Amino acid sequence: MTSPSTLLLSICLTLCGLHAGTARAAELHRDDVLGTSLELRIDAPAAQARAAERAALAEIERLDAVLSRWRQDSELNRFNASVTPQALSSDLRAVLALCEQWRERTEGLFSCRLGTLAQRWRQAQDSGVLPSRVELRALASAAASAEVSLEERQPVMRPQAVVFDVDALAKGYIIDHALAAARAAAPAATAIGLDIGGDARYWQANNAGQAWAVGVADARAPRDNQAALATVGLRSQAIAASGHATRGYTVGRRQYSHILDPWSGWPMQFAPSATVVAPDASSADALATALSVMPIRSGLELADALPGVAALILSDTGTAFASQRWPTLLVPGSGQVIPPEQLVIDYQVPALESERYHAPYLALWIAREDGSPVRQLLVLGERSRYLQDLPQWWRRYGRDDLPAIQGIARPTRMPGRYSVAWDGRDDRGQALPPGAYRVQVEAARQGGGHEFLSVPVDTEQHTGVPVTAKGRSEIGALQVTQP
Repeated sequence: MTSPSTLLLSICLTLCGLHAGTARAAELHRDDVLGTSLELRIDAPAAQARAAERAALAEIERLDAVLSRWRQDSELNRFNASVTPQALSSDLRAVLALCEQWRERTEGLFSCRLGTLAQRWRQAQDSGVLPSRVELRALASAAASAEVSLEERQPVMRPQAVVFDVDALAKGYIIDHALAAARAAAPAATAIGLDIGGDARYWQANNAGQAWAVGVADARAPRDNQAALATVGLRSQAIAASGHATRGYTVGRRQYSHILDPWSGWPMQFAPSATVVAPDASSADALATALSVMPIRSGLELADALPGVAALILSDTGTAFASQRWPTLLVPGSGQVIPPEQLVIDYQVPALESERYHAPYLALWIAREDGSPVRQLLVLGERSRYLQDLPQWWRRYGRDDLPAIQGIARPTRMPGRYSVAWDGRDDRGQALPPGAYRVQVEAARQGGGHEFLSVPVDTEQHTGVPVTAKGRSEIGALQVTQP
């Protein structure tokens, strides 16, 4: 569950047909719902809209009493207070099952088993004394290796080593069920949008048949008056975000992230933040947390492998990485949108005679004519020691954001011909206007040389003639083609 302080999403007020004055439209704003604010927008006859509001609020209150770790009387806290077998409600059992499914899917990087570690960090915050890494690793290992059985209709026994903290997906689960309750109470409704503290789910298009326009803010350090990084159009989809900057533990004078490494128990450092779109809110909520723990490349691969999922990941210093489906959600701005595969770049790692050959470290990116980078396409080489031997790329990307680069870097490649494509978008997935750009390639080899090529291209002029270049040593033949 993302925190009230990470309110990363804002519904754009261009919801045609759902503006004030539309007879069938209803809008509800409530404060102090799950510790944050609620926005409900529904297009339905007035009586049904009021019934939907009541039903959604009642469902939120019901599930908060089940899943909250902030309420002493919640079912979750009662379950965590005992190690004897307990009969669980269908909702708590379902949420715990979802937690375990996402834990398995992410190979343990998403976990709801970290309640004991969170308690230990709260104690450290109160005492001002950091816990030892040995102690934290022992607690994390015990929680990870514990056996948890959630067989249907069977009492559940909580392992001694595990205290469940379901915040990472509870809000999404509540949003899904509250929206379902609203739909049931308003059978004539044609559109519903429910936002709780920046996590939201939308059903159908809005009253004008258009996608719900949702602004995406910087998940690293959200501001109430911050301009959106992008605007996405959603139809029967959910969105959630997770970041490290606005919540955490203060021990002494240092601030630590509230998101813990499930294997070490230590707060994540230099970790990415993520905004995720998924078919349902619980999945979006869980994935946003998971992608803020996983290496960036692994997070993008997971998002691309799941049906209906798109993600924008921001590294600790703001470098953006968009999943394959993310650009399809972006609301087009003014100007021409560049089609997919605006450029195809074929490059060669040349075969060189060497007593002990090392495959080169190589970076390939798109820049404006003045050299300012707009899109990072490829990094080959995973050791920062040698990545620094690419000075042009290092100054523009690597030195300011090494953890992110290491998260997307791939192994070096032996001599051969390879290919990458540019879809005409920047690092955040936004379409760029046609015009003059440069394909920048830099390579360096341990025990060898260094080379940099900057090849001008004009995406506005489709001549049908490939642009070619060739390096003298570390970079072989380069060909840039406009499909």
